[in-house]
Amino acid sequence: MIAASDSLAIAAPPLQPVSAPAGLGAVAAYWVPAARWEEARADWDELAAAAAEPNVFLAPGFALAARGAVASAGLGALLVTRDGLLIGLVAGRFHLLRSVFSLWTHDYAPYGMPLVRPDEAGAVIGALVSFLADQGVAALETPLLDAGPVADALEALAASHPTFVLDAHRRAVLTEAPPPLSKEHRRLARRLGEQGRLETVSTATGYALPAAVDAFLTLEAEGWKGRRGTALAATPATRAFFEGAVADLVPRGAAQIDMLLLDGRPVAAGLVLTAGARAWYLKTAYDEAFARFSPGLLLSRAIGASAIAAEGVRLVDSCAIPGHPMIERIWPGRMELTTRFIAVAEGRAGVRYRAALACRRGFAAAKGLAKRLLRR
Repeated sequence: MIAASDSLAIAAPPLQPVSAPAGLGAVAAYWVPAARWEEARADWDELAAAAAEPNVFLAPGFALAARGAVASAGLGALLVTRDGLLIGLVAGRFHLLRSVFSLWTHDYAPYGMPLVRPDEAGAVIGALVSFLADQGVAALETPLLDAGPVADALEALAASHPTFVLDAHRRAVLTEAPPPLSKEHRRLARRLGEQGRLETVSTATGYALPAAVDAFLTLEAEGWKGRRGTALAATPATRAFFEGAVADLVPRGAAQIDMLLLDGRPVAAGLVLTAGARAWYLKTAYDEAFARFSPGLLLSRAIGASAIAAEGVRLVDSCAIPGHPMIERIWPGRMELTTRFIAVAEGRAGVRYRAALACRRGFAAAKGLAKRLLRR
């Protein structure tokens, strides 16, 4: 744990969580810039394993690797302790001239849940708001959160702090085995099998990780993401992120690369991450030479069936955009995700909060327009 004298120490108010006995003891909070996150690794690992709402994107191995591949200006984490025990880690960024603090999500982390011990959501959110008030921040943005203790604490906060819902949508998930493939997709699977020997392999069952990493990066780079320049192999930073994250998580059983091989040639590949009772189907790629057989869909259905059947897993998140034309046909479950924009100060919305909200809504509208134009 980083000592208070070595970081920005924030004395939190005498907060109590939702229920005892976890609420006994003094709460304190410390801001740790992203450049110093490694120093908190031991306590961070333990908290990630104990969190009431797991988030693999804040597993140290993933977050430390991602830090160098995405925008990191103003990035850090608020570490919240009770009598020296780490009870919460809230990663996020200051932006809009430090008027807004946003929980950390990015292109490779479509889930914003902070790491919080059971029964401590109220204490951690209270410490966060106190810290932000001391820093003169006007608004807290909480992107892509689902229902649970943290969302409940934010709803309680909304009773006295102006809150605007920037976005709410439903994402495809699995909470049980996916339905069987349609007649047409079974026909495509047979036709693909007629092209050669078809098999599914995984790093979880002994397939070599370096070969799987190279195969995934090659498939992605040769597809539409490569043409757009958004493939992981497109820059040294994003390639290093992917290689570093899987190298850390795979040996821990928190990640695996599954592939569909045809005569030993990869025709589809997918990355699955796991933390606690949840799995995330984060990345997928396929060989466009076999697109007529829908290898990506066939592998996605197989990955979902395997992931939800894994011991202890109760939900598999597709990480897909709303209305995704492939995954929503084969994964029937839905999870509500909400992005809130919360005033740090109590009472009526102040001028700085209203100005920040206007900027944020304008940015969202411009981003949405750009995506629609790219799809044309």
